[in-house]
Amino acid sequence: MPIDQVTALLFRRDFGLPATSLTEEELIDWLTAKVGEMMRYRPEQLMSLCYTLDLSEALVADALDPTASRPEPPFRTLARLLYERQCARARTKNNVTVRELDDPNAW
Repeated sequence: MPIDQVTALLFRRDFGLPATSLTEEELIDWLTAKVGEMMRYRPEQLMSLCYTLDLSEALVADALDPTASRPEPPFRTLARLLYERQCARARTKNNVTVRELDDPNAW
C-alpha cells in the first residue's frame, strides 16, 4: 500500500524524496540508502535532522551502536526510526487542526 500524501510530503521536504508513489517497504529501502549516504558524507546534517525531528537521543545512539546485536544494519534501524517519527508527525498533521491567529503580529 502506498504511503499517504502527508507522510510523502514530509519526506520530500526533509529528505528530498522524489515525487513518486512508494510503498512503506520501498520508502524504508530508499531512506536506508539516504541515511547511509548522509552518515558517510554529511553526518552532522543527519544528526541535526534527527535532533530537529525530535528523535530520542538514546534510540539514535542504540541504532548506531556498533556493538549492539540486531537483525538489521544500523542505517536501516535509523531509517525505521526516522520513518516512524515522520509517520507520527503526519498523523498529528492529519488529526490536529490549527486555527488561524487573529492577531497579525502574533507568531
